[in-house]
Amino acid sequence: MLLVAPYGGAVNGVTHPDLSIAAPLRFGIIVFMNSLSLFAQAEVEPVRVSMLFWYLDACGPFFGLIFVLMSIVFVTLTIMNWLAISRNAIVPSEMVDQFHEKLDKKEYQEAYELAKNSDSALGKIAAIGLVKISESAAVAEQAMSNVAEEEVMRLEHRLSYLGTIASVAPMVGLLGTVWGMIDAFSVIALAHAAPDPKKLADGISTALVTTQFGLMIAIPALVLFEVFKTWLAQFVLELNIQIEHILKQFTASAGKSS
Repeated sequence: MLLVAPYGGAVNGVTHPDLSIAAPLRFGIIVFMNSLSLFAQAEVEPVRVSMLFWYLDACGPFFGLIFVLMSIVFVTLTIMNWLAISRNAIVPSEMVDQFHEKLDKKEYQEAYELAKNSDSALGKIAAIGLVKISESAAVAEQAMSNVAEEEVMRLEHRLSYLGTIASVAPMVGLLGTVWGMIDAFSVIALAHAAPDPKKLADGISTALVTTQFGLMIAIPALVLFEVFKTWLAQFVLELNIQIEHILKQFTASAGKSS
């Protein structure tokens, strides 16, 4: 007959451990080791930071604010020039056809109302020409030339701001590069022992990120500046052609009336 001792001991000449104590002890050891493993894992794993927040932190508040303001101005100027340097804003085809048609029919009052109600550059030029034609064709030509120069200068002046953004943005990025490199080398120069890698990386990241942001603003600004500049030159050429056509009609009408 086999007998088992309740708290361990020898049964039938064989020593058995106390299972009622060993099982909870093993369970406690396992739980404790798992807890240590999870704690060690939490200590080792770094905190994940969003790439956007890392970029903003690398730029710093000074350069970050400058690049945000430059981006807003860049987008605003792009939209304004896109709307201003267009065919409808300078030489709208529909208005041109209707205006020439009314001049051919000698409907001068209707032609004047059409030009006056148009927001285009050609409308303003044609309207002042119709007002001054009563004095002489030369006076009308001079008045139209003056208004045309003002309109073209206004468009070029607004476009120049976009060119300024394209020129200034990489310079701000270069300033950030110098700023960051000075920070990085100051960490090395002022360190009594081995420099802190994190502080060293902060300076280098500032240098690289500010350069990147400056180029990201400057490159599209420069491309759009050149595109708008080409459009403006084309539309100004068409505007001059239409002005000459209108002056010829004025001269022909004045000769017939005399």
